[in-house]
Amino acid sequence: MVDTKPLIRPFRANAHLLKLLGDELIGDDRLAVFELVKNAYDANATKVDVTLNLDCDNPHIVIWDHNGFGMTKDDILDKWMEIGTNSKRSKNKVRTPAPLSRLPLGEKGVGRLAVHKLGNQLIINTRSKNSAEYQIKIDWPKLIGEAQYIEDTRVTITPLDTPKYFGSETGTRIEIGDLNNTHWVRGDLRRLKRLLTSLVSPFKTVSDFDVNLAVPGREKEVADLLDARDILDKALWTYHFIIDENGRFSSTYSFNPPKTFRELASSSIEIADEQLELLEPSREEALTREKKISESLLLKPEDLNDIGPLSGTFYIFIKSGAVLSAIGSPQLVKDYLREQSGVRVYRDGIRVFNYGEGKDDWLGLNAGRINMPGQKIDTGMVIGGIDLNLEESSGLKEKTNREGFDENDTYKRFRWVVASVVEDFHLKHRNDREALDLYLKGDIKDGSPATTRFAESIKDIRKTIKKHKLEKEMNSKVTQIESDYLQMREVTLSSGIAGINLAVIFHEVERGVDDLNEAIRQSDDYSTLLKRAEHLAELLEGFAPLLRRNEQKTFNIKALTQKVVSLNRHRFEHHNITLSCPINTDESDSFEVTAPFGLLQATLTNLIDNSIHWTNLKAEKEGKDYRAAIRIDSLPNWFNEGPALVVMDNGPGFSLTPEEAIQPFKTSRPGGMGVGLYYSDKVMETIGGRLQICNPEDLDLPEAYQGAAVVMIFS
Repeated sequence: MVDTKPLIRPFRANAHLLKLLGDELIGDDRLAVFELVKNAYDANATKVDVTLNLDCDNPHIVIWDHNGFGMTKDDILDKWMEIGTNSKRSKNKVRTPAPLSRLPLGEKGVGRLAVHKLGNQLIINTRSKNSAEYQIKIDWPKLIGEAQYIEDTRVTITPLDTPKYFGSETGTRIEIGDLNNTHWVRGDLRRLKRLLTSLVSPFKTVSDFDVNLAVPGREKEVADLLDARDILDKALWTYHFIIDENGRFSSTYSFNPPKTFRELASSSIEIADEQLELLEPSREEALTREKKISESLLLKPEDLNDIGPLSGTFYIFIKSGAVLSAIGSPQLVKDYLREQSGVRVYRDGIRVFNYGEGKDDWLGLNAGRINMPGQKIDTGMVIGGIDLNLEESSGLKEKTNREGFDENDTYKRFRWVVASVVEDFHLKHRNDREALDLYLKGDIKDGSPATTRFAESIKDIRKTIKKHKLEKEMNSKVTQIESDYLQMREVTLSSGIAGINLAVIFHEVERGVDDLNEAIRQSDDYSTLLKRAEHLAELLEGFAPLLRRNEQKTFNIKALTQKVVSLNRHRFEHHNITLSCPINTDESDSFEVTAPFGLLQATLTNLIDNSIHWTNLKAEKEGKDYRAAIRIDSLPNWFNEGPALVVMDNGPGFSLTPEEAIQPFKTSRPGGMGVGLYYSDKVMETIGGRLQICNPEDLDLPEAYQGAAVVMIFS
C-alpha cells in the first residue's frame, strides 16, 4: 500500500551556498571591499584603514577599523556566524550611542560574505569592550569541501591570552589571503580609491567616518587623484535644494561664469518654502501616488511617504575647451568629470552604491540632453548628491547585491521627485545657459521672425558666395535649399501637422543655414561647404514625404470655436474650469477667415492646453478661494490688420517675455518642449496673420481674466 501520510521536513542549505552568497552575489572586488568597510561604519568606527599588500610573497588585503565596537564571543556566535541574521533589522535596528548615534546600514545579514569575492583565506581579530581579543581563521575551500550542509561546517574561534592587534582599544581587523585576483592594475587601484573616497558625501564639511587606502610600493599610482573639493569651486553652476517633511521646497541657484568672461554677469535665485512643480508622470509613476492626490501637479506630503525629507547639491560644468581653459586646469577637470561625474545617493551621509557610478543614469539625464542639448545637462556635466534620512526612507530597500534600490513603488516615486528637482534647475539655468552659448559663439540675440532671418541668411550666403567666387559650385544648391524650405513651411503649416517634428525641422534648417553662411565666410574648404549644403538639402528632402496639402477654405470663426469647445468640454469639467465663449452664444461678433480649418483647430487647441495647465497649477497653489476660468472671445476691430481671436485666462500669466515665449524650446513648464507657441506663431505667420502675447490690461479685458492673453490676429 502507498503511504499517504504527509511528510514534514525543513529546508536544508548546501555548504556551497556560502560561496554563492559571497563570490557570486557581490559584483566585483571593489564592491566587496566597499561592503566590508560599510560594516565598520555599522560598528561605530570613525577610522578605517584599507591596505592592499600586493607586491609580496603572500598578497593579502587588510581592512582594519581601529575604534569600532568589535565583537564579543556572543556577538560572533549569535550574529556574525548566523547567515541572514536580523540583528540589524526591525526592532534590532537601533542607533549606536551618542555622539555618533548611527543607524546600521546593513540589514540583510550577508555582507560579511563579501570576503569570498576577494580570497580563500580569512583571519579576523576582534575585541570588544571588557572582552578578550578573539581570532577567527577560515580556509573557505576546506571549510566548504569538508561539509555537505551549512550546519555541518566547523569554525574555530580562539580567545587570545595576549592581544595581537588590540590592547586597550576595541575594533576589528580583517585579513584576506590567497587572493582570487592578485593582478590589480593601476586603473583598478584608482577606481577602488575613488569608490572608497565616494563612500562619504563630499558635500559634508565635517565627516565622522574616515577611510584611508594604502598600497605599499605602489603609492604613486593613486597619489595624484583629485579630491572633489579640489574641483567643486570651478563649477559654472551650483544648485542646492531641500524638501522638508511637509513637502515644502526651497532652493538656491547660482551662475558663476569665469572672471575672464567679462560680458557675462553672475546671477542667483533663491526660493523658500514653495511647492515643487512635478514633471508629468509616466503611467508607472502616476500609479505610485495616493488616489486623492493622483492628479496633483505639485509635490504633496503624501509623495514623501517612506522616503522622508531629502536634500541635495549639484555642481554643473561645461566641457567646452574655452570654458575649461578659462576656469583653469582643463585636463584635470576633464579627467575628474570623466571618472567621478554623476548624481549619487547618500543615506545618513553614506553612499548607496551604484548611483552615479560609471554609465549609471538613473535619472535619464542623457536621453533628455539628446532631445534638447542646449537646455539640459547630462551625467558627464554634473557632480551631484542626493541626501536621505536612513530612518525615514524605510521604503527604499537596497538590493541584496548592493547595486541600488529595489525598483518598487517608493523608489519610482523617489526617482520622479528627484527628476522634477533637476527640471527645476533646468528651467532656472536656461537664460544663463543661453547667454553663455551666445557668448562662446560670439553671437547676439536676434528676435526677428524666423522667415526674415532665413531670407537674410540666404541673401548673405549669396553675397559671400559671389565674394569667394563660388557661384558655379554653390548657387544651385543654395537655390534648392531656399525653394525646398519655403515650400516646406507653406505646405507643412497648411497641412495641420502639429508638434515637435515641425518645430525641430524648422529650427535645424534655420540653424544649418546660419552655419553654412559662417563656414563660407571663414573660407572653409570646398568639400566642407558642399557637405554642409548637401546635409541641409537631405534634411529637407527627407521631410518632404510627410507633407500633405490641405486646401484653404473660407469659414465663420464661430464654427471653429464651437468645434474646439465641444471637443474640450470634458476637460473643462474635469479640471473644474469655468469656460466662457461669447462667440458661441452670439454675444460677441463673429467674422470670416480663409485658412486651413484643421490647422487653426490645432492652434486654438494648443492655446487652450496652455491655459488649462497654468490655471490648474494656480488652483492647486491657491486652494478653494480660486476658481479657474478661461474665455475665448473675438476682437473684431481692435487691431488694424484685421479681426482677432483671443484666449484669456485668470492663471499666473507669462513668466517669459513675449519674445521669448514664441521662440523654440523656450518654456517655464517642467518637462515642456517649448514648441507649442512657436508652432502657433508660424501658423499665423504663414496664413498672413500673426500671434501676439498681450498684457490683459492693454486689451481692456474683463478684470476676471488678468492672467495670460494670447491673440490670433487675422489679416
